[in-house]
Amino acid sequence: MQASGISLVDANVWLALAVDAHVHHISASTWFDGQREGSCAFCRLTQLAILRHLTNARIMGEANVQTQAQAWRVYEALVTDPRVEYLDEPPGIIGPFESLTQASQPAQKRWSDALLAAFAMCLGLEVVTFDAGFKSFSGLSVRLPSG
Repeated sequence: MQASGISLVDANVWLALAVDAHVHHISASTWFDGQREGSCAFCRLTQLAILRHLTNARIMGEANVQTQAQAWRVYEALVTDPRVEYLDEPPGIIGPFESLTQASQPAQKRWSDALLAAFAMCLGLEVVTFDAGFKSFSGLSVRLPSG
């Protein structure tokens, strides 16, 4: 973990924690079980992503897709855990975000990752994710949970 002791958790890890049938549920749970109070963080981007994923039938499957109200309850259960906190966007994030989004080719899928990376870099946080692509952001501390 970085000096702050807080990890900015990617939506793919939050989703794996919330959904027992998720392919990474055991890895996410094993990692999360080892966390201490206030050590895991949501931000607006990851909050929105988990709410969106939980209500997406392509991700959840028709049998498990949730209503918006159900998705909010899942989020609230996660964010009220003593290990979890919510962080507001840091001042000065636009410069790092812009510098991480200068690809010479179209890269529509990198916008959200770059914003999450810039957020973490501004606050000196590590990103916990199942997406190894985050390792391509120079200077970003990345943890890939394994079970």
